[in-house]
Amino acid sequence: MVCFSYLAAASLWNVERFPPANHGAEVQRAEASIAADGPMVAAVLAALDVPALVISNNFGDDAQGDQVRAWLHRRRVAATAEVVPGMATPQIVIVADEQGTRTWFPYLPGVAEALATADLSSLARASFAYIDCYQLIETAAVRAVHAARTAGVPMLLNLGGSALSSAVTAAIRGCPDILIQTNVDDVEHEAAPAMAASLLHATGARRVVVTAGASGAVAVEDERRLRVPAFKVQVRHTHCAGAAFSAGLLYGLVRGWPMRNALEVAAASGALRCERAHDEALPTLAELTAVVESRGHHPAVVAS
Repeated sequence: MVCFSYLAAASLWNVERFPPANHGAEVQRAEASIAADGPMVAAVLAALDVPALVISNNFGDDAQGDQVRAWLHRRRVAATAEVVPGMATPQIVIVADEQGTRTWFPYLPGVAEALATADLSSLARASFAYIDCYQLIETAAVRAVHAARTAGVPMLLNLGGSALSSAVTAAIRGCPDILIQTNVDDVEHEAAPAMAASLLHATGARRVVVTAGASGAVAVEDERRLRVPAFKVQVRHTHCAGAAFSAGLLYGLVRGWPMRNALEVAAASGALRCERAHDEALPTLAELTAVVESRGHHPAVVAS
């Protein structure tokens, strides 16, 4: 599996409530993690014993770079990124409050330019490509889409809530095996089915999945609609929950599971991501299966 995304150190802050302008709010909890979604997808897959490589930008030898390097090593994530002495490591601060509001402040100097010239040759050897297609790195992501498409590699394209642009539409239209994933906020969960249908119509993608937080996810596959509810957990945070969902989905699809089974494991993966602290181990397949079976469903069993 090859994941294309940017790589940055992440600082996660929790406050009770966002303050008004020119005021402050006490940080109740601060944790370190990683960004963007691609590295977390690779980490979740590694915990499921699926080899994954992250194509990303480089990082520096500063404190944030040490954080990134330690995170990659601890999670057994292989990456093309290298340590560049004197370089400022990209970083992002994400602030969430008790009302469910989440705001982020990315500092990503040179990231878009670095990704635009990244070596994409490993995509040709991938069994599946995961590509983050945020507006910020869209030009580089479209280049990765073309490389995967030329190699005949199936793709999961993560819009991450970004609007579908004409450039992305043109890059993926007519591609025979592509899955588009995006998300809506919890309060907009009723719009998920219409969004999925619209993306399917606009792109001709084989599958579209729209996640909606606590309201679960909606998928459209060959005009057939599926809805999978979220699992109830004690939510500690939501950072990279969509990435964990993507990794569970990819795990099932690569093994030829029916879409509903893959979605169930994806939902379980996203749920456990929200429940566990950032320094805790990512879930194993046995743990994800136990969560799915708690609902009375059983993932497909497919020989390796």
